[in-house]
Amino acid sequence: MTCSLHKKGKARSYAWGASKMVDTVDVVIVGAGHNGMTAAAYLARSGRKVIIVERAPKVGGMTSSGYMIPEAPQHLVTPCAVEVIFLRGTGIIEDLELAKYGFRTVDPDPSYAYLHPDGSSIALFRDPKRTAEDMARLNRNDGKAYLEFMKVIDAMMDIGFPYMMAEPGRPRLGDLASIVSGTIRNVRLKNELTTIANGTADQIASERFEHPASVAFLTNIAAGAGPIDDDGNATAYMILGLLHRLGVGKPVGSLQTLSNSLAASAEAAGAKIRLNAPVAEILVENSTTQGVRLEDGNVIRAKVVIATCDPRTAMKLTTPGGVQRRLVKRMEHVPANRANAAPLLANIAMSKPLRLKRHQDLRHDGADLNKAVALIGTPEQVRESYSAAKRGDIPEHHALSVSPLSNWDPSQAPDGQSVAYVYLPAIAVDAREGWSPGLKDRTMSSIIRQISEFYEGFESEIGRFVETPRDREARLNVTNGCVTHVDFGALRSGTNRPATGFGGPKPAIPGLFFGGAGSHPGGGVSGIPGRIAAKRVQRYLKKR
Repeated sequence: MTCSLHKKGKARSYAWGASKMVDTVDVVIVGAGHNGMTAAAYLARSGRKVIIVERAPKVGGMTSSGYMIPEAPQHLVTPCAVEVIFLRGTGIIEDLELAKYGFRTVDPDPSYAYLHPDGSSIALFRDPKRTAEDMARLNRNDGKAYLEFMKVIDAMMDIGFPYMMAEPGRPRLGDLASIVSGTIRNVRLKNELTTIANGTADQIASERFEHPASVAFLTNIAAGAGPIDDDGNATAYMILGLLHRLGVGKPVGSLQTLSNSLAASAEAAGAKIRLNAPVAEILVENSTTQGVRLEDGNVIRAKVVIATCDPRTAMKLTTPGGVQRRLVKRMEHVPANRANAAPLLANIAMSKPLRLKRHQDLRHDGADLNKAVALIGTPEQVRESYSAAKRGDIPEHHALSVSPLSNWDPSQAPDGQSVAYVYLPAIAVDAREGWSPGLKDRTMSSIIRQISEFYEGFESEIGRFVETPRDREARLNVTNGCVTHVDFGALRSGTNRPATGFGGPKPAIPGLFFGGAGSHPGGGVSGIPGRIAAKRVQRYLKKR
């Protein structure tokens, strides 16, 4: 096996010899994404014999990066996530000694900034009071409203973050105590918490804030978690509490450094990682999981299989007839981008620096918005992005964000040049006219035209990497290109994620555990699903 840090111009690689039979291990993990490697690291540290099998030629899954633009071979592309907001505060970074294996982050402040078409802006600072002051420049009432809103969000954090960390159906006493304590401390906010838990993100933003820029700031933040008109989607505003409490966490050297450090930590504990090893079948014999068969014909026998791929894909891989029909059908109906809306992601390589035009010049507080993630899109454009996606249409104007990767980490592009990560939270999974190369080019042209009203630099584009939801499905084998594997919703959380009977501590199929974004608490780079799966497997193996 070879290991080398992912640096500018040099990719870190892992390889594990030639294909060969492995007689028996304790655990086979399907997928070398961050959750799979988190599970492997914890299990290997506890003395279990673990192997990860990964269909791709490198570790990372949705947390991978690489040099993927032929015209710009020194510009680092990050196809999916670029932050580790949710990972902070979990203890995983410390438990697995990721800093020892090269993982480090930077924290631009402000971390996000909404850019209004008139040149005004609202910056999200680590300090909520400073954020409120920035909002008050446009509307005094909104500044006061933000501080009141943050009291509710803090209460949601007190209750919700311990819930995220807890194992559904079997919370530790410490997690349960934190949840109960948070509930008691914030009982006076019960009605407001209930309103947010049941309301839509658009409703909550419109109820609490007056200025269009304030509403846009909020709805753009929430849009990353799904349609802003879905009941219960307003809980996405908990991300504000995370950003204020924990910071944003931008990995130096791209998110690949997280994947590499997790792989190195797992390997140091004794886990094996096998790449270019797609799974043909999850073996289920006599109603019990027995291991996996790879596409090359080799079989790895194991007492447990953890599937960190999306659960619908995992179920399709199980031995035909090995799983009860009703469970198979239940998983087939798990929603993944059911509303036909999913993210479109693009990385743009440029020969010039990326700089804001009017918005930075109009700031008088020293805040550098050039390092912040820019939120672009009026409230109407955010709403239309989701409405158009549901219809299968491509809107003329988009709600989107621009992450200026090389502005906070110059190592991701050559000196004097730049690379930007453009994220559209909502584009049609299946466009009405079909995602032809022509439609993709026209869509990108409209996106670049819109962004160029705010930034200088895009006119010097060298090349681009663009991934529609269907492209993502093909590259990562995720149903409908769903980055969260399973749609969020009140009925798809806790023990009901990904589906009733599959989210509790006892596996619905003996020996088969789920530990990816389709499991509690869901998507985002947190590692929590992997850690929960590892704990469940430990209990299961001890009983056996």
